[in-house]
Amino acid sequence: MKKVFLSVLLIFAGLVLIANNRHAKNDPVLLRVHDRSITRSEFKSVYKKNNLDMKVVDAKSVEEYLELYINFNLKVVEAMSLGLDTNPDFLSELKTYREQLSKPYFDDPDVAEHIIEEAYERLQYDIRASHILIAMDRNASPADTMDAYRKVMDIRSRILAGESFEEMARQYSDESSARDTPASAEGPFRRGSAGDLGYFTALNMVYPFETAAYNTPVGELTMPVRTDFGYHLIKVTDRLPAMGLARVAHIMVVVPPEATADELEEYEERILSVHQKIFEEGRDFETLAMEYSDDGHSAQNGGEMPAFTSSRMVPEFIKAISSLNNPGQIGGPIRTNFGWHIIKLIEKNPPVSYEEIYSELKTRISRDSRAQLSKKAVVERLKNDYRLRKHPKRLTPFYSMVTDSIFKAKWDIDPGVRLNRKLFSFNRLSYTQADFADYLKRTQANRAPQDITTYVNKMFESFIEDRLIAYEDSQLETKYPEFRSLMREYHDGILLFELTDQKVWSKAMQDTVGLKEFFDANRNNYMWDERLAVTMYSFRDRMHASQSMEIITMGIAQGDDHESILEKVNDQEGVSATAVKRKLAKGDHTVAERIPWRKGLNEPVRIGDEHLVVHVLDVLPPQKQELNEVRGLLISDYQNYLEDKWVKELRDKYDVFVDNEVLSSITF
Repeated sequence: MKKVFLSVLLIFAGLVLIANNRHAKNDPVLLRVHDRSITRSEFKSVYKKNNLDMKVVDAKSVEEYLELYINFNLKVVEAMSLGLDTNPDFLSELKTYREQLSKPYFDDPDVAEHIIEEAYERLQYDIRASHILIAMDRNASPADTMDAYRKVMDIRSRILAGESFEEMARQYSDESSARDTPASAEGPFRRGSAGDLGYFTALNMVYPFETAAYNTPVGELTMPVRTDFGYHLIKVTDRLPAMGLARVAHIMVVVPPEATADELEEYEERILSVHQKIFEEGRDFETLAMEYSDDGHSAQNGGEMPAFTSSRMVPEFIKAISSLNNPGQIGGPIRTNFGWHIIKLIEKNPPVSYEEIYSELKTRISRDSRAQLSKKAVVERLKNDYRLRKHPKRLTPFYSMVTDSIFKAKWDIDPGVRLNRKLFSFNRLSYTQADFADYLKRTQANRAPQDITTYVNKMFESFIEDRLIAYEDSQLETKYPEFRSLMREYHDGILLFELTDQKVWSKAMQDTVGLKEFFDANRNNYMWDERLAVTMYSFRDRMHASQSMEIITMGIAQGDDHESILEKVNDQEGVSATAVKRKLAKGDHTVAERIPWRKGLNEPVRIGDEHLVVHVLDVLPPQKQELNEVRGLLISDYQNYLEDKWVKELRDKYDVFVDNEVLSSITF
């Protein structure tokens, strides 16, 4: 309820700019509510925000809005005078809203949009690539990093000199799947990939790997690419228009890894025989799949497989599908590590338009490492704007002072070490070695040990980023008027909700005595109009409604209640009717407009899909409503009464001043 209220309030409040010290001649104060001052421009901004079409702009409408705006500010002043703005729950909730509202200020919109556009452009293609991985911890020491780099560069030089990429992958890649796995008690022989990753598209791989692959021409080899897994050499082997989501059927002849030459020939003859039955004998693909395919799961469905994307299927499959463009088209046979396949295309769903996929891409990217690029761009801008100055050589004491205990969250600052030298500064703020030591202590946690020098350097950059962002966050209200306005709206909105709930909404729900007194004092306002007391019998078709008229008429004559009459009606073969007793005023139900307002049984009336036989029991004259009959409307009216009464009390309690000369000068 609070979120709904705040949304409505923000529509009303618009850009509420409350400033107490703006008395410039070009923007005079229009309104004072107790100790709050609102200038002419601030009121105009609020008015425009809440009269979006600006169709009716005259002195009367402005004055009417001003009265509502005065009431709004009176309630906020009262909430603050009661100390609600110092309540811990209020402060916590306002802080939560502030954190949400501040997030856009720490994302570079141009970078964020570029990342989304880049991902969409890459989604238009499927890339096939192989890689050689030289594994390395993400926090490796400079020495270990250099060793890994030299190793990967040596491999690259050998490949460029003519040695086989695949052989290099089998020998040196730290990805075990690159090598053959001999048969053992744990499983059968498995042929290695030689580094082949198959096909993939955007958001399937970590961002640095993806970027290198998409920026490299087919057949070429990248320079070493650093990711959290280590260094990669990437060879791009194919680039196809994106397949998207595909559905195919296949007929499969399994070829065991240990098959002999004679057996291989036999398996090939089997798949060619099936191929002949399709293309020369005209046999049905689905029937042949059920009869000949070794893939038992898909065979029972005529060969149809679950839908898949390029990264979820062996590359030979994707390559074959790329040449199939029309549903029903058949390709193959092709050979994969699993055996022989004949493929029938059911459908391909290539990527949708940018507009259609934009929201999904934005969400996916927000969970991807590339989302940090937008924040990093902001940090780099802040470094320039605030003229960051670093003194990294003064980190030297930390390389010996910080020990492995920091990875167990047990490190403490050595009191005997002097840490008073400046490490960095920006915008006339300085941070010393002691500040950094305190940051290290506060952020230590149980984590895997790593090289101390690397850790200290990384945490130094993290500390700079932390301080820059914290400072920028503290300046948002000063630098961005729209943020200050929005925060004021939420501040006032939360206060207004809490106090209005106490004074009006909850009170009206809980004050049963006051509600009863209000009802008794205004009893004549709650009247039923003339109504019909009816029983409505509902049928699915007119024939059953018409043939049941005699049974209903007889039942009424015998004085039967509607439930007994309904039971007799439904005893007829094929009849399934319902019945309900109601009191209807005009406008309550369409049938009240379609039948005479007099006692008696009416001919069937069609209302939508129903055929109604209506028995008018009585025509009821206007009469007073009881409290339980009008409770919802009564509570709403009582809330309005309480609010009007409260506003009158606030107007008596607080001074309100309107400068009519300034008001008359407002133009739009």
